[in-house]
Amino acid sequence: MNQLNSSYLLADHMKDIKTMEKELLAKEVELSRREKELRRREEAAARAGVVIEEKNWPSFFPIIHHDINNEIPVHLQRTQYVAFASLLGPKIWFLAVIYFILGCPGAYYLWYRPLYRAMRNDSALKFGWFFLFYLVHIAFCVYATISP
Repeated sequence: MNQLNSSYLLADHMKDIKTMEKELLAKEVELSRREKELRRREEAAARAGVVIEEKNWPSFFPIIHHDINNEIPVHLQRTQYVAFASLLGPKIWFLAVIYFILGCPGAYYLWYRPLYRAMRNDSALKFGWFFLFYLVHIAFCVYATISP
């Protein structure tokens, strides 16, 4: 009886292995097809003159292509480096963090919550507070956008 059960288990195991093998072969064929399609598209893009830029910045997690030395003319490189340094300036990031930390809760308490309460209670005074602080918020956003 044990031999009969073990032979059934062995047969089931062999069927599972064959099924898995068929699935793996099908996946391999699909991957091969995808690889050929990708290679065909890359070659077509290269023939059409489309430049595919390799993402290389930041080095620890490349998300954009950035190569000042090889792509920017020499007489403009200094200007480009100054612009790049100002982009990465700690003062700008510090202000952005402050705006985010103070701005989101501030916007919630100053205009979103009064709007919510005004709509809930249909209160003209709360609508007035909403419009006042929303206009202040919009003015601040415009100022933050255009200020150096």
